[in-house]
Amino acid sequence: MPITSVLYLASGALSLLGNLVAGIALPLLVLVRTGDVTAAGVVAAAVGLPTVAAAVFGGIVVDRWGRRRVSIGADLASAASVSALPLVDALWGLDLAAFVVLGVVGALFDLPGMTAREALLPDVAAASGTPLERLSGLREGVQGVLMVVGPLAGGALVVLLPGSAVLWVTAACSAAAAGVTALLPRGTAPSPAPRRGGWWADLREGGAVLRRDPVLSGLTALSSASVLVMAPLVVLLLPAHLVATGTPGRLGPLVAASAVGGLLGAIVYVGVGRRLSRRTWLVGCTAGAAVMFTWFASLPSSGWMLLAIGLLGLVSGPLAPLVAVITAERVPEDARGRVLGLQNAAALLASPAGMLCAGLLVGGVGLRATALVLAGVWVVLTAGALLLPGLRSLEVTGADHR
Repeated sequence: MPITSVLYLASGALSLLGNLVAGIALPLLVLVRTGDVTAAGVVAAAVGLPTVAAAVFGGIVVDRWGRRRVSIGADLASAASVSALPLVDALWGLDLAAFVVLGVVGALFDLPGMTAREALLPDVAAASGTPLERLSGLREGVQGVLMVVGPLAGGALVVLLPGSAVLWVTAACSAAAAGVTALLPRGTAPSPAPRRGGWWADLREGGAVLRRDPVLSGLTALSSASVLVMAPLVVLLLPAHLVATGTPGRLGPLVAASAVGGLLGAIVYVGVGRRLSRRTWLVGCTAGAAVMFTWFASLPSSGWMLLAIGLLGLVSGPLAPLVAVITAERVPEDARGRVLGLQNAAALLASPAGMLCAGLLVGGVGLRATALVLAGVWVVLTAGALLLPGLRSLEVTGADHR
């Protein structure tokens, strides 16, 4: 594989690994230092609220300052903000205010960095001569492996390292990610053209790209719909069901099965992604995901549930790299950051919206009925999306290139 592609994949892997370790360590650290479960919720909410704005305006920053530059800068800033936690802990001790302030600072840099790295995908593919489908699938595959390994590594490090020292690992991963990205040839991504308008004008232009292109708007709606129903099922309803049935220990194997299934799906896409039409991939994977989601949402016995969520990961695994490829091809180069930022923001908004609706439904109709309602919503939304005229032809023609 060309070295440029290797560097790109390694940079993304290091950044994600650091975030996954922090995702395990920070909540535990908050609980240990404050002794208050509510405090952990306050920190999570405070860190989550700025992410939508960071996704939207981070896309503008990417288009104005350059994808490579923002990716490096965001990882360095993330490393600095995480490093501040053990430093503050050593000097004054960590309290709730410190967790909130430094957590918010870190969140403000993570989303622009993620958007910048996504925007680099087609540039790296072109510079290295790697087919876009292959590089996108490999990226999803690497992320799938890390989604299994990262939390395990985080849990082990929390046990092995004292106090907040585990956060030095996260900081080192972010700093290393910035260093690896800096090794990409400077010509990998073109320098951004000077922009005359203000930030709101930039944002309107990014929104106009999504509105004008029925393929992009359809895929954005489809991706957001999947988050809308999947997040409450996995994050809210599944843990509640396992606790009610006295089997909370099965949550880990279920999450691992989903990650392994997604990894296998991404590998399949890497191998045969270009042999089938994109419409075939979209219809087959989306329809298969609807069937498996409905089966899983019926909350079957433990063995069948493990199989259902593994197959759900498998059939939906190719969707993320497929959407990334289509988006990269259809978005004008100078608007790539803004469009990706808006797509990320839509997914970030869909998750709490789904959680809120599911929480209200559980109180009215019960847990199992709520899960089935989510499955029905998923089937209706995906069927409607597949019938949209804009998603009937996904192959790129000469008129589609910008």
